[in-house]
Amino acid sequence: MTRPRRLARALALLALLVGWLLLAAARGRYFDPPRVGREEVDPRAIVVLDGDTVVHGGRLLRFLAVDTPECAAPWFDGDQEPWAGRARSFVEDALRGAHRATILRGGHPDVHGRDLVHVLVDDVPLAVLLVEAGLACETVSLYGDGGFPEIAALVVARARPVAFERPWTWRRLHRRPPE
Repeated sequence: MTRPRRLARALALLALLVGWLLLAAARGRYFDPPRVGREEVDPRAIVVLDGDTVVHGGRLLRFLAVDTPECAAPWFDGDQEPWAGRARSFVEDALRGAHRATILRGGHPDVHGRDLVHVLVDDVPLAVLLVEAGLACETVSLYGDGGFPEIAALVVARARPVAFERPWTWRRLHRRPPE
């Protein structure tokens, strides 16, 4: 093969690779602007899915700085009850008793498409309340402050020992293999 032909083939391959990377980045929402901001919402308009995931306005929201026990799901071979239910009930009760709620968006979504947020009830982050109650593990030491260093410092300072296996360890040990 001649040198010009090898060069043309290499350039075509490089163009194909760059095109593929751009397509993958666009499909993965890499180029979307981050959804950063502060939104005052009615606390009763927030639907609790579990201790660290809620829905508001049709968007899945995952709490920054904490990880709560796992409830039963098809992709796990068990659950972390009664702790998962206690964490969920705790968040539901906090929202039900709140006069106002604020959603602080941290930017890009996580790998599951959930917006990473702090939810404040009457100006107190739910993440702080969850770790104080021993119903969540802090994740600041694993993933950083998510753009909210003051809240992250509070979460770390107020974290208590938990009576359940750390959720990230539990997920690794109990995830069902794909069928």
